[in-house]
Amino acid sequence: MEFKTKPNNEGYEQIMIAIITGASSGIGYEFARQIDKKNYEEIWLIGRRFEKLQDLSEKLQTRARIFALDLCEKKSFETLKKELEISNKKIGLLINSAGMGENDYFKNTSFDDDMKTLDLNIKALTAMTKFSLDFFQKDGIILNIASSAAFIPQAKFALYAASKSYVLSFSRAVRREFKDIKISVLCPNRVETEFLKKSNNNSGGIKNLGNENLEKMVEKAVKKMGKKDLITTHPSAKILLIISKIFPHSFIMWIEKKLSMY
Repeated sequence: MEFKTKPNNEGYEQIMIAIITGASSGIGYEFARQIDKKNYEEIWLIGRRFEKLQDLSEKLQTRARIFALDLCEKKSFETLKKELEISNKKIGLLINSAGMGENDYFKNTSFDDDMKTLDLNIKALTAMTKFSLDFFQKDGIILNIASSAAFIPQAKFALYAASKSYVLSFSRAVRREFKDIKISVLCPNRVETEFLKKSNNNSGGIKNLGNENLEKMVEKAVKKMGKKDLITTHPSAKILLIISKIFPHSFIMWIEKKLSMY
């Protein structure tokens, strides 16, 4: 996908910026790396770990701005909105990649971690989408990162899967409302990232059959974002999507139990 500059109201070229949340590692990090040299004036990197963001920025040819922010805190959005107002730049691409989750039974997860999962996966993504609307260039793109876990309720990963179901439903719905912004939702399978290790979702067995290569997954997503509302990049994710539409979820979860997936 080529990222072109757009003429503004005065007739000259307006070079756009890209904003990526969760850019300090994993999927967000890789998206930043792959959209480098795509004609953006700046890439705004958002994450909690300044050192990781600094390391990434030094590897990019595009000028990067670092925002070491915790998106579970409301003041982070106020900071970003103020910076957008001051910069007077237009957003060409927003990638909502920040997310968290824990692979364990709901009774075992901590209350604080559960609330942070909801805050980051749902509230932060919604807030980033909401306040950025006033700053978007016409035909700009929003890419929300969900998961194939959004297709079917996931025992032992209940809160994460439920939060990603929200992202999927929200993204597909608001795409129909937007005229000048193209929104896509990416639903990858398990990707070998730092998130996978932190979530304790690194068990072996049948789930590993659908593991995705991070670089290839992002490469495919970059080509499809904006063009499709729902993006899957692995055959097993496509199959799971079809199965979720054919069979009752209760039956699928019963099969998962028989396969010792929870």
